[in-house]
Amino acid sequence: MSLTRREFLRLSENEPLTLSCGALADFLWEDFVRDQRPSISFLINHYNITQLSRFGKEIFERLYNEDNVNWLISEQEIEDYFRAVCDGLPPQMPQGYKPENGIWYAIMNELTNAAGWPYLLARCVGDQFASGNNAVMLLNELAEEIEQSISEGAFDVQLLTQSSEKLQELRDKYRQALKDGQADKAAGLRQQAKELVNQINDAVQQAAEKVGSQATQAVDRVNAAHDQLKEQMENLCGDTAGKGSAAGTLAEKKALANRLSRNEKLRKIAQRLGTLRRIWAERKRARKAQSTYENVVGARFDNNVVQAFPTELALAASPQGRALFALKYSERTLLTKDYSANLKDLGKGPIVMYIDVSGSMMGAREIWSKAIAFVIAEEALKQNRTVQINLFDTHIQNSLTIASKASDKAKLLDFVGDWVLQGGTSFNSVINHALTNAELKKNSDVLMITDGEASVADAFAKRLDAFKDESGTQWTTFCLATHLPNVVTTFSDDSYLVDISDDHNVIDAFQKAIR
Repeated sequence: MSLTRREFLRLSENEPLTLSCGALADFLWEDFVRDQRPSISFLINHYNITQLSRFGKEIFERLYNEDNVNWLISEQEIEDYFRAVCDGLPPQMPQGYKPENGIWYAIMNELTNAAGWPYLLARCVGDQFASGNNAVMLLNELAEEIEQSISEGAFDVQLLTQSSEKLQELRDKYRQALKDGQADKAAGLRQQAKELVNQINDAVQQAAEKVGSQATQAVDRVNAAHDQLKEQMENLCGDTAGKGSAAGTLAEKKALANRLSRNEKLRKIAQRLGTLRRIWAERKRARKAQSTYENVVGARFDNNVVQAFPTELALAASPQGRALFALKYSERTLLTKDYSANLKDLGKGPIVMYIDVSGSMMGAREIWSKAIAFVIAEEALKQNRTVQINLFDTHIQNSLTIASKASDKAKLLDFVGDWVLQGGTSFNSVINHALTNAELKKNSDVLMITDGEASVADAFAKRLDAFKDESGTQWTTFCLATHLPNVVTTFSDDSYLVDISDDHNVIDAFQKAIR
């Protein structure tokens, strides 16, 4: 079947199966109708099961409106009808019920009875992206089960999805026979229709046992996939540890979701990023809350007793000093420790990262270095500092610079997600690049991440020392290795041996390295 024909069938097959869809669903579902796995295309093209798109829209309607929908036949009537059919009792067919749509009613009934269905509704209500994406995932799950059931002979395609024309033909002939006064012919046509309906009901029972039994597992898998995707998108697009918001247009959300579904490495980065971002925020709060002398940057007059210097507190220890202490307290002239007074005036420069992308960084080190680069870049932009990421092996492979006050996470995500590993390691190339790097201005913080050892020419080390003294640049090296190479101490102001499984200590080291 041609693409045009397939699209026509799939988009024009809009006859209600189990419920009426509102105009909003008609409009919103079009954004998702083409997001399908090969199973759906195969069922449409090979078996002409064109009802799948409509069924997906009806699932979307249920999710988006939290089951506040207009059923063609009430769920209770359908359940009573199928129970009678299963028990071998003469069933009373609900008014308006079409046997040719019986399989879709049966599957909808199984979804309703799935334990995870109320939770899926709660995740989707009023959210176009969640409703559409989860409807597509659920439709994909069901399509794969239908395909499997067809191959096992448990799903009669002809009876379950192609019988509507035959039934309608019998209905039309029956009405015409009655109109013509041909009672015997009408009775025969009615019997044919009854036999066909019985065959359809038998096929529905058989298929429902196979496909319907998988509905609960399908809903559970979609719930789990939704939560995982939401966390990954929040980790990549959010700006608050553990409370990210996957903001953006519907198209941007869909693009990111599709990218995550195709890229296992990006999913791992997102998971690692969430952990590192949460710990970064926790350690940052802890550092702010500390009241130790290493945090004191000055002194000021105030009445904060907790921050008062010991000499001031000593006044209150004697009867003669209490009056003076009380006076200074009331006039806010106690000499207290200042933890922040001069920090605004330090003139923080850019944060420049040099990240080793040699072949030995493959695996967990690559995932970790990409995630920490993302976290540090976010922190730099929060501080209105320009951030630059440089990738190196034997030379600088690629660079990305994002100016302060910019918020281009898409560019950052593309850069972090797509860099590749290759080659060896050269520290000389890093130092040479730094010496000519236009972004290395006054008071820059340079962070180098590497797992290897390499020699450094004395001339390069001396030139770098002079450059750091002149520009106020601070250079910190983080080694992802079993030991700290002596060579890094020749050009680094600080150096740390990094265990990427010890997130708390690693984050502490990075936060100390950033002014």
